Amino acid sequence: MPTARISGHQIHYNVSDGYAVVRPEGACNASATEALARLVNSPMIESKNLILDLSHSEYVETPGFRWIVRQFRQAEAAGKSVVVVGLPPSAERAFTLLKLDKMVPKARTVTEALRVLEHHEDLAMIA
Repeated sequence: MPTARISGHQIHYNVSDGYAVVRPEGACNASATEALARLVNSPMIESKNLILDLSHSEYVETPGFRWIVRQFRQAEAAGKSVVVVGLPPSAERAFTLLKLDKMVPKARTVTEALRVLEHHEDLAMIA
C-alpha cells in the first residue's frame, strides 16, 4: 500500500476500480483527522467510494467520529458510499453508543467492505 505523509501523520492508501482504501496509523485525533481529510478530499481519492480502515488506529477521538459522519453525508449526497473497517474495541463501543452503526456501514475486513460496496452498487442499479 502506498503511504502518504501529511503534517507528520502516516496514512496508507490504495485506489482502484472506483474504490479508495485509506488506513491511518496511530491515534485518530484532531490533527490526524485533518490530515486524513486532506488526503481523502484530494483529487486522487475524492471521486471514489471510501473504505476507512481503522485497524492500525490506536483510538478515535470525537473529531474523528465527526469527520466520519461528515464524510458519510457528503459521500451519500454525491451518490457514493463510505464503509468503516477494523474499529479498535474502544472505538467500536463508542461507534455503537453514538448510534453511528445505524448510519455508517461497518465491516470487519476490507474484503468484506468491498462486498458491502458492491452490494450497494447493485441495489442502486435496480432502483
